[in-house]
Amino acid sequence: MLARPAAPNRIAASPLTSRVNPASELRNHRAFLPGPGNRGRVRRPPPRGAAFPPGMELVESLMPASLLQEGLGSGALQEFLDSIDKQAEQIKLGLLAALGEQAARADIDPALLAAMVSLAELAPSPNGPEAYIADAAQKYMEIQEHVKSLQAELKAAQAAADLEATLREFRSFLENGQFVDAASSVVVLRKIVEDARAKSAGAAAGWGAYGQHYGGQQQQHHSHADDAEAARLSEACARCEAELDEALEAACQEAVDASIEGCVLTITAALPSGGDVGDLWAALELTGMAGRHLSWVADTLLQHVLPPVLDGTARFDAHASHGGDAAIIKWLAVPRGQPPTPGSIGRVEADCTQLLTVLADALFRGREGTLAAFGAAFWPRFVQLYAESFLRQLDAQGAAVLRGRQQAAVAMEAAARELGLLAGADAEPLAAALGRAVQKSYHAAQEGYLARARAAAAAAGPGAAPVTVGAPLPLDGELYARLRDGQVKAWEVLDPPSGWDCAGPVLATGFFQVSAAALEVAAVMDDALSDAVASGDASLAQACVVAVSKIAAMFATLVPSPSAADAPQPALLRHNDLNYAANHLLLLPFLHSPELEELTGGEVWFGDEAVRLRAQARALANESLSVQQSALSEPLSQLLPLSNAAAALASSGRARGRAAASAGGAGDGAGGPERAVKQILYTLERAGRLLWPTLPPGEALEFSSRLLGPLFKALSEDVLRMEDIGERECEAIVALCRPLVAGAPAALLASVEGTGQQQGLEGAGVDVRALLEAALQQRAWGLRKLACILTLLEAKLTDIVRRWESGELRHAGLSLPEVTRLVCSVFENTDHRAQCLQRIEVAAF
Repeated sequence: MLARPAAPNRIAASPLTSRVNPASELRNHRAFLPGPGNRGRVRRPPPRGAAFPPGMELVESLMPASLLQEGLGSGALQEFLDSIDKQAEQIKLGLLAALGEQAARADIDPALLAAMVSLAELAPSPNGPEAYIADAAQKYMEIQEHVKSLQAELKAAQAAADLEATLREFRSFLENGQFVDAASSVVVLRKIVEDARAKSAGAAAGWGAYGQHYGGQQQQHHSHADDAEAARLSEACARCEAELDEALEAACQEAVDASIEGCVLTITAALPSGGDVGDLWAALELTGMAGRHLSWVADTLLQHVLPPVLDGTARFDAHASHGGDAAIIKWLAVPRGQPPTPGSIGRVEADCTQLLTVLADALFRGREGTLAAFGAAFWPRFVQLYAESFLRQLDAQGAAVLRGRQQAAVAMEAAARELGLLAGADAEPLAAALGRAVQKSYHAAQEGYLARARAAAAAAGPGAAPVTVGAPLPLDGELYARLRDGQVKAWEVLDPPSGWDCAGPVLATGFFQVSAAALEVAAVMDDALSDAVASGDASLAQACVVAVSKIAAMFATLVPSPSAADAPQPALLRHNDLNYAANHLLLLPFLHSPELEELTGGEVWFGDEAVRLRAQARALANESLSVQQSALSEPLSQLLPLSNAAAALASSGRARGRAAASAGGAGDGAGGPERAVKQILYTLERAGRLLWPTLPPGEALEFSSRLLGPLFKALSEDVLRMEDIGERECEAIVALCRPLVAGAPAALLASVEGTGQQQGLEGAGVDVRALLEAALQQRAWGLRKLACILTLLEAKLTDIVRRWESGELRHAGLSLPEVTRLVCSVFENTDHRAQCLQRIEVAAF
C-alpha cells in the first residue's frame, strides 16, 4: 500500500494541472512503462519530438529515472509524487510574489483586490503567505476608501465654493441686464446638474465589487454623498431658473407694450432695466423660452392688430425712432365718409410690409434665428387671415383692383422672405393662397346666384298671384281702315309686319301673365351676367355663365309642372313662365355684348337651354289643349252623326223656324242637339276666359284656332259623308251648325275688350275684338269649311258653280271630289245637275 494517497488530489488541485490529471494521463501512457502488466509488450520510450497531451511535458520532466527503468513500483511512485509536491510549492510561491507586486501598484484593479482579500479563506494556516497577502489587501482597501472619502469631501467643498461663486456671478448678470450671460450661467448649471446625476449613478455601479465584500456600506455612503450633491445643485439651478424667468418676463413686458384699447403697440429696444432687446431674445432662445413669447407677439398681431387693417376699417401708422431704440405701431380707424383702404391698390400690403420691417428692426434686431422662429409662428396664420380678408372683399372690388392687390401681395411676401420671416415657415405661397381664395369666391358667387334662384323657385306655388308683363303691340290703324274699305292689296297682307306698327317695340308680344318666381329667376340670371361684366374678371364671367346655365336647368326641373286637367290656369301660367325664361335666355347674350364675349373669349349662347324650356312649355300647351278638346268631345258626340240630330229636329216641326232665325242662336228649345250646341258654346267661352287673360295674344289666337279646328272638321266631314240629303234635312243641319259657326269665335273672345287694352293690343280706330274674330275665322280652317258647306246647303246649283269657278270654295278648303259629292247628295240627278257638274270639273282644270 502507498503511504500518501492524497498526493494525486493535491496535484489535481494545483493551478498548473487544473485541466490535466497526471494520474489519468499516466494510465493512458502505461504502454511506455515496464511492469508486470506490460510483459510481452514492446517497452520503449516515445521517440523524441513526439506530441504529448497538454501538461504532459511538465509531468514527464518530473518523472524519476527509476520509474522508467524499474517500472511502476512503490518507491518510484513515491519519488514521483515528492517531485510533484516540490514543483507545486514553487509555483505557489511565484504566484504570491506576483500578487505582492500587484498590490504595491496605485491603480490596482478593485476586482483583484477583492480576490486577494478572499485568499484568507484559502490559507492553510493563519501565518502563511496567503493570510499575509489577504490582510495587506484589506488594509489597502480601507486606506483607499478613506482617501477617496477625503477627496470627495474636498471636491464637495470646492464645488460648493464654485456654486456660490457662480450664483453671485449669475445675480450680477441679472442686475446689470446681461441676459445672455445670465442665461449661459443657467445653461452651465444645467450641465453641472446633469453631470452630477450621471456621476452619482456611475459611482453606485462602480463600487459593486467592494459592496460584495463590505456588505454595501461603502457603496451606500458614496451614493448618499453623490445624491446630496446632485440635489443641492438641482435646487440651486431651479432657483436660478426661476429668477431668470422672472427677469425675462419683466424684460419682455418692457420690450413690447400692447394697448389694445388704445390701438397702440409700443416697442422698446433699449430696455430700461439695462441691455438690448436683441440680448433678451438671445437669452430666451438659450433657455428655451423664446417660442412662448414669439407666439404671444404673433397672437397679438393676428387677433387684435391686423384684422381691422386687412378688412379696410383701419390704417397702419408704424414708424421707428431715429436711433432705432423704440418703435410705435398704431392702427387708426378709417374716418367716416372715406372709402376703405382696400380700394387703394396695394395700400394694405404696403402697411403690412412696413409693420414687418419695423418688427424685424426694432423688436428682433435682425436676428436670423429669432426672425425665422417668429415667422414659423406668424406667417402661416397670417397667410390664412389675409386670404380670408381678401375673399370677403372680392365682391366690392373690380378685376383691376384684384389683380393689383395680388401683385402687391406677392411683393409683400418677397419682402417678408428677404427679412428672413419665411426661413422657418411652412406655409402655402401667398399667390397660391390668393388664387385659391379667388376660385373659392367664384364658386361662392355662383352658389349665391343659384341660392337666389332656388329660393324663388321654391316660393312658386299654385296660390301665388300672377303678374302681368309684356309690352303693348301697336296696330297699324291706317292699314286696317283701308282693309275694311277693300283698298289693301294681297301682297300687303302677306308682307310682314302685316298690320303691326313698326314704330313700336321690336320684341313686343302684348300683355300676358307670369309668376313672380319667373320674374325673380330672370332677374337673377340678368344680375349674374351684369356682375360679371361689371367686374371685368374673365374667370368670374365664366362662373356666372355657368351659373345662368345651371339656373335654367334648375328652373326647368325644380319647379313641378301642374296638371292641366286638375289646374288649367296654373298649367298655362307655368307654360308662360317657361317661355318667358327661354326668351330671356336668348336675349341675355345680346344685352351684355360685346363685353361678355371679350371676357369669356368666345360667343355666349344659351340656345340649348332655351330649346329645352320651350319644349317643356310646348308639352304643357299640348296637354292643356287636349284637356279642352276632351271637354268638347262629350257634347260633340251628341251632335254626331248630324243625320240623326237633323232627323230629331225635323220630326219636331221646328226646323224652318230655327233656320229663319239662325242668326239669333240655337233657340230656346230643350232638345238634346240644342243642349249640345249650348254646351259647346259655353265650354268655348270658359276656355276663352282662361286663355286670353293668361297667354300672349298671338299664342292665345293660335290656341283658339287649334281648339276650333278639330271641332268643325268633325262636323264638316260628317256632312260630306252623307249620301242623300233632303230639303228638310238640309234645313235642320243648317239650323244646328249655323249657331256654332257664328257663335264659336264670339264665345272664345267673350273676355276680350273691343279696345284690346287688356291684351296689349293698341290701334287708333281699330276694333280689336272684331279683328281677332276675323283672324280666328281665317286661322280655324275647319270653321271656314263648315261655314261654306252650310252656305252650299242653302244655295242654288248655279250659285255653287259660280262660287267654284271664282275660287271661293277652294279657298274655303273644299276639294273637287267633296264639292261633287255634296252636289250629288243635295240635288236630284237631272240634266241641269250634269251640266253644272261638267262645268265644275272643267273649272277645276
